[in-house]
Amino acid sequence: MKIIRVKTNSKNYDIKIGHDLLGSIPLKKLVSRKDVFLITDSKVPEFLINKLKRNLKNSSSKKINSIKINASESNKNMAYLTRVYDFLIRNNYSRDCIIFGVGGGITCDIAGFISSTFLRGVDFVLIPSTLLSQVDASIGGKTGVNHKGFKNMIGTFNQPSQVIVDTKFLKTLSKLEIQCGLMEVIKHGLISDKRFFSWLEKNLRQVLALKPKFLEHAIKRSIEIKAAVVSKDEKEEGLRAILNFGHTFGHALETIGDNKLYSHGEAVALGMLAAVKLSEINSNLEPDAYERVHSIIKKSGIATKLKKKINPKRLIKLMQSDKKKKRNLLRFILLEKLGKAQIMGIANNSKIENAIKNSLFY
Repeated sequence: MKIIRVKTNSKNYDIKIGHDLLGSIPLKKLVSRKDVFLITDSKVPEFLINKLKRNLKNSSSKKINSIKINASESNKNMAYLTRVYDFLIRNNYSRDCIIFGVGGGITCDIAGFISSTFLRGVDFVLIPSTLLSQVDASIGGKTGVNHKGFKNMIGTFNQPSQVIVDTKFLKTLSKLEIQCGLMEVIKHGLISDKRFFSWLEKNLRQVLALKPKFLEHAIKRSIEIKAAVVSKDEKEEGLRAILNFGHTFGHALETIGDNKLYSHGEAVALGMLAAVKLSEINSNLEPDAYERVHSIIKKSGIATKLKKKINPKRLIKLMQSDKKKKRNLLRFILLEKLGKAQIMGIANNSKIENAIKNSLFY
């Protein structure tokens, strides 16, 4: 088992990485004499949930209840969460309880948000079950729910007590889910570590095949990059924004597809292509950067073209509603060079439109 320490102004915590951890990882310090509540994605295999429950019972926890959620963007809203709050209240959970969120990125967001708001805040542990959530959504304390079609418009910053990354979950995922998770891994290399990005180019096939040595390195290095950024800027007042590379375009694509046409990973892949092209327009990015990014995404199996043609102006209009807008400027995360990101406000819509056309339309 490998341990990465995350240090923030509000809380320090460990991310524990290993294979088949649920039944054996020590939990007594977290749950002893506490009421435990599990929020689990309905897609998580029952045998893995039962392993966790046995471990919790053997760790001297008090009552253990769980609720399954249908984790989808359409259910990631306040109305759907009401049933979870109702369950907690009906079963007399107090501020001394601890909540476990077991599932993908949506489940992590929901579990963190409920933990942050129930009785003004209770402890929680995240057990991400997808590659995407293991390297991204479970790390850094961002929580949120959607509102009127816009992603994560209501949320908090709330750090967990611990994150448990069990690579055994990945054997239960579809190929597309692994591919989508890899987009966040690639993103971390692009914004912060050119050497890691080059390693991914060489070893992509082994990571996709879930070869333990390669998979664990990809996960660990990706988490280290995100944890380092979060430790320096917990509440996205500056540096942390670089983690949104590809997401300004990507979130707009998700919205334009009614959160059904593109998965998050697919949208981020397209968003990264548009962001690299925009980087070319705005800086002296190395001439082969776009082709390298396009190539690694294509080799992963993720589509590099739009599933449905759109009007670039409509996409830009949707981006105007994004949380990343500041002083009438759309803030983009662009690449100064491979392995180094920069934050840039752009008011010139023609540049943005050209980047969309020259990356996603041809």
